[in-house]
Amino acid sequence: MLRYLFILLSAGILISCKNKKPDLKDDNEVVESGDFVDFFPEISLPFKITDTGLTKKNTDSAIIAYKIFTQFVPDTILKRDFGNTSKPVIYSLGRAKEKGRETYLFVKAVQGQKRVAYLSCFDKDDNYLNTIPLVKSGIGKFSFAYGLLDKKFQITTYQETKKTTGETWYKRNVYVYNSAANDFTLILTEPNDEMIENIINPIDTFPKKNKLSGDYVRNKQNFISVRDGRNASEIVFFVHFEKDDAECVGELKGTARMVSPTKAHYKENGNPCTLEFTFSGSSIVMKEIEGCGSYRDIKCFFEGRFTKKKEPKPKSAKKKK
Repeated sequence: MLRYLFILLSAGILISCKNKKPDLKDDNEVVESGDFVDFFPEISLPFKITDTGLTKKNTDSAIIAYKIFTQFVPDTILKRDFGNTSKPVIYSLGRAKEKGRETYLFVKAVQGQKRVAYLSCFDKDDNYLNTIPLVKSGIGKFSFAYGLLDKKFQITTYQETKKTTGETWYKRNVYVYNSAANDFTLILTEPNDEMIENIINPIDTFPKKNKLSGDYVRNKQNFISVRDGRNASEIVFFVHFEKDDAECVGELKGTARMVSPTKAHYKENGNPCTLEFTFSGSSIVMKEIEGCGSYRDIKCFFEGRFTKKKEPKPKSAKKKK
């Protein structure tokens, strides 16, 4: 009898240990990717995070040690917003899984007055895929902003600001995760009429160490921003153009592959839109190879030559006499 009781107690202890979640606040905790994903509480969709909601205090039980978090999500994601030497406090906010597909994790990072909510995507085997910033507080000059994941697993980012005249400017972008490109594809952008004068560049703060990276412009309403990709064979770009007194507008964000030292192609599986970028000296020529009608008005195309904007030289400190 005692033997069977001992077996039952041992089994109970094993099950209890197995079901116990690891303490992710402990830097020395050994954590598997499945444990990391399961640490995030399940949530129902739609799930919305506002900039004011970011200021609310979270419980310590939701904290994930920086060392553990960056085992699974690249620290470059955080450095873009908090700097190279900063280690913000990380909180787990929620988890939602698309049946048979990706799992989405809502993350909050805090340092001082800066707060950013991110949405990280993991595959069905709990392997990291990509991350997109949803909403920020203490960064930028917007009066209201939010990020949203809806029941169709479409991601919306919204930013709004008020002018001194009382007018309201806003920018709403809608993305979906594209598994073929391992990126978040912009499928809809919606500025109000006034916002066109103050276009939000979603990749403006991205790194631009590559010699091809920079801003290629005609004017404030017609430009191509190029930023560093994940490696030397890729570039990240954002195009905005307006023609015929803004009667025809186009906008697209994506990742293009370098097919030669001076030429890059944008093409995604299941999407007919194909663009070609040719770099020459201090300019870029954009050409629409195949229909990108989903990203522009019907009477205009992604095309033309743009000149690279010179980077301002850093001011040198004056020596005291």
